[in-house]
Parts: sequence; structure tokens; C-alpha cells
Amino acid sequence: MIPDRLPWHDRQWWRVERDIRAARVPHALLLRGAAGGGKALFAARLAAALLCRSDDPPCGECDSCRLCAAGSHPDRIAVAIAEDRREIVVDQVRDLIHTVGLTARFGGRKVVVVDPAEQMNRHAANTLLKTLEEPPGETVFLLVSSNPALLLATIRSRCRIIDFPAADPGIALAWLRGRVPDPAAALALAPGAPIRAVELSEGGLIEVRSGLERDLDALLSGGDPMAVAARWKELGRATVSLWLGDVLAARLRESVLGGADAGRQGAAPIRFSRLLPMLDRCLEVRGGVLARSNVNEQLALERLALGIASEGAACRSAGRSKA
Repeated sequence: MIPDRLPWHDRQWWRVERDIRAARVPHALLLRGAAGGGKALFAARLAAALLCRSDDPPCGECDSCRLCAAGSHPDRIAVAIAEDRREIVVDQVRDLIHTVGLTARFGGRKVVVVDPAEQMNRHAANTLLKTLEEPPGETVFLLVSSNPALLLATIRSRCRIIDFPAADPGIALAWLRGRVPDPAAALALAPGAPIRAVELSEGGLIEVRSGLERDLDALLSGGDPMAVAARWKELGRATVSLWLGDVLAARLRESVLGGADAGRQGAAPIRFSRLLPMLDRCLEVRGGVLARSNVNEQLALERLALGIASEGAACRSAGRSKA
């Protein structure tokens, strides 16, 4: 289906709708902002609007809109990471260039959505450059990125940029009501990112994340890392590395905004300098997951728990020496 218009995207829609009405749609747009704010949904709706054949796009009624809603529009081309890959590779871009060079099936625009754009490898990005600068026909590129700094500067320079800042808390909370059981709790775990808040709420992920946060505090306070690692094995390496990394990133933000130490009430405070190696250890495990590396899962989780416990012990020791 064509995604609904999200209420915290009004400013972005005003900008693109003005260009559509004036027939001044740029050949390439870079939609950039933090993950979980709905950029991909914006891109999907914008693609439908650009392909819509009515005067009030997206109408949802024309043949083009119906095909977009079904995910089968021949002039809407999606480029993403293939299931057996870790990045968007040059063969995908070559196929894309061939496709956009063909006549549009509906005789109008073609719309290409590249998401996540920053995951094009260097060869793929360089291959896209010329086509991105001078697309054939009326092709419009929509590049979606949560980490635009990873994109080639030459790619960024060929795009008109639309920024997606964090959603206003009041608007986000109102939108979440009726969609998740506890909107305030979900948004607290994903500030400024209502779409991610919904994802956290689905499938019990809020409980998983909260459990990992308790495990982190236990390790920082001297808990048994082997017992924690045994609990983590039930969740799996992929889930632990993803959501524990999220918890540690949140603690890093707290330490920057709130002072030298970060922690929860009743748990040992942890210094910024100690949080960084913990996050590095977690990202190392996450990298192994993404690379589909064949490692001993239990051993990887035990090493992660032991590493965090070691950093926590160092913090406690430093705290005692100050006292």
C-alpha cells in the first residue's frame, strides 16, 4: 500500500509538493536523517506521487497508484542490499543503469529508490555518478540515508538534500497513541523516531531491550558475566548485538549531555571513556553477524559480557580510589 503522510513531515512535503506543482522536480533527492523517522515511508509515498497520473498525487485510485500500492509498478525501481550481500554492489548499479535507459512503460517518469544509499560500495557509487548527474528521460533518483557522511561527496553534490530532523515529541506521541500499548515508554526508547518506537513495541522488543539494559547494569555493578551470557544465548547474537548496541549508544548520548558519568538509578555510574570500548566490543559482534561469520555464538557472547564486566570493574575501582 501507499504509506500515509506522516504528520511530522509536513515541512518536507510542502517543499516537494511545491516542486511537483511547478514541474521543477530535481533529478536526484537525498533524504537524510536519523533512522526510525520514516524516511523510507516518505520515499515510498513520494515515488507514488511522482508516478501518479492525477492532478492530486498520490490519488490512490489511478492505475499507477494501484501498481505502486501493490509494489509492482514497472517504472518504480528499488535498489537495496541483496540478501546474500553486505552492501549494494556494482552489478546492481549496472543493471539499474540499463533499466533506466529503457523507455518508461507508462510513458512518463521513472523513479529509482536507493535505500540505504550509504551502503553502495565505492565501485557501485562511482558507477552511478554519471547517470545520477544526467539521468535519461524523466528519471528521478531518491537516495535514502541514515548515515550520509558515508556517501561519496560527489554523490551528495549531485543531489538536492531534504533533511529529516527528529520528530517533535508532542506530534510523535499523539501519532503513537492507538498504535502501541505504551506510547510514552516506546518514544522514550526511540526519542524523535516514532517509526522505530513502533518497531520496538512490536514483537516484545521493548521488553528485550529493557532486559538487556538490566543485564548491562548488572555487569557494571559486579554481576556474573557467565550468567548474563547464558541469558543472552537464548536471545541470540544478532538480537543482543543490535539492541545492546542501542542501549550503549543511548548511554553515550546521556554521558555527553548530562556529564562525565552515565547510568541508571541504583547502578554504578560509567564514564564516557569506558562506554566507548564497550560499544566497540558490541559493534565487533554486530559486524560478525552482518558478515555472517561462522563463530561460536556462546563464546562471542561470553567475551562480550566479560569485556563489559571488566570495564565496569575498572570504573568501580576508579570510584573507590577517588573516595
